[in-house]
Amino acid sequence: APSNVTMGSESVKVVARCRPLDDREKTLCCKMVLSMDVHRCQCFIEKPGAQDEPPKQFTFDGTYYINQTTEQLYNEIAYPLIEGVTEGYNGTIFAYGQTGSGKSFTMQGVSEPATQKGVIPRAFEHIFESIQCAENTKFLVRASYLEIYNEEVRDLLGSNTKQKHELKEHPERGVYVPDLTMLTVHSVGECERIMEQGWKNRAVACTLMNKDSSRSHSIFTIRLEICNTGKYAIIYTKTLTKPCLICVILILLCCS
Repeated sequence: APSNVTMGSESVKVVARCRPLDDREKTLCCKMVLSMDVHRCQCFIEKPGAQDEPPKQFTFDGTYYINQTTEQLYNEIAYPLIEGVTEGYNGTIFAYGQTGSGKSFTMQGVSEPATQKGVIPRAFEHIFESIQCAENTKFLVRASYLEIYNEEVRDLLGSNTKQKHELKEHPERGVYVPDLTMLTVHSVGECERIMEQGWKNRAVACTLMNKDSSRSHSIFTIRLEICNTGKYAIIYTKTLTKPCLICVILILLCCS
């Protein structure tokens, strides 16, 4: 376990985030049926027209209501995971929900206000700040961006984004996509540029809930190769002779 990351951050955590009513829902005079007790991490769903029935109750590891920001969510949920990645431990952040539920808003975010900047760009900043502060350590950071659309895998950073790719499985590497474009990045700005490049290459289809819905699963992966350049490297509580190279992967998913 990472030395300065709490035990709670090493397990799977499930959080729920509630978005406000959109313009279409307001036009239809929809009513908010979800409420939250953010201190107890509980959600309550009322059945419209059934005033005598108690609301259904669900408990999560974290709850974020319409007045809470992506910055709060990142600091409380994502920060410990990204910190573990910079120390040599794999991590995954997986946003799941129906079309129009706010997955892209949480993961990609908006530039203004700054408190609503997405999880992915915040992770970029976190990783490169950690790299700048690290002593006796070299980092190689690479990124890939793929999309699963209609059961087909597409490379969003490749020269031919329409080309279909296959999934393969390796006993050591696990599941992977052969020949997937993996770009070396040196700064937050480079990460943001390739994310924008891949974002423009997504398959977009209009839905009743969202006119710009991707109708797809997108996976942004950051691969860190960490080499300790000091006399000794302490990894997984074992002393290893230099040079010590470890590879960790941060996977950021947004699924419709």
